[in-house]
Amino acid sequence: MMTHWALTACAAAAALTLAGCSSEPPEYQPSSGSLSAGTAQVTVNGHDAGTNTTVQCSQAGSMTTINTGDDASGISAVVDSQEDLVVRQVGIRDLGGFTGSYNDGLGGEASATMTGRTFTISGTADGFDTDEPSFRSSGTFEIKVAC
Repeated sequence: MMTHWALTACAAAAALTLAGCSSEPPEYQPSSGSLSAGTAQVTVNGHDAGTNTTVQCSQAGSMTTINTGDDASGISAVVDSQEDLVVRQVGIRDLGGFTGSYNDGLGGEASATMTGRTFTISGTADGFDTDEPSFRSSGTFEIKVAC
């Protein structure tokens, strides 16, 4: 009788263990102001340029290099976190009908904040509208990207 009880207890414990392992983990919900890792949202000149899940981030010392999209359309950015967050470079390739760049110290403005692991980079870039590439123009941008 003791053996039957021990076998029943072991079988019940095994069933509970398997049931616990087979349940799916809860879906990740980023905190307010954050994105899921590997996601970028870009707004150019007030136009939503969409969400991109092709995000590559690399860090060398205090510099974080961020790339999204591909050679035809996307962004590149370099943010320095030595003391405060400082945007060193932003390149916009044919997003929201605009192509242009911001480079620290060469005019324009850009700033960065961080919520969790999500950078928010915003400012102005010099470049051109895609439908009128012969004429220089300025564009505003906001880039939210989670590395």
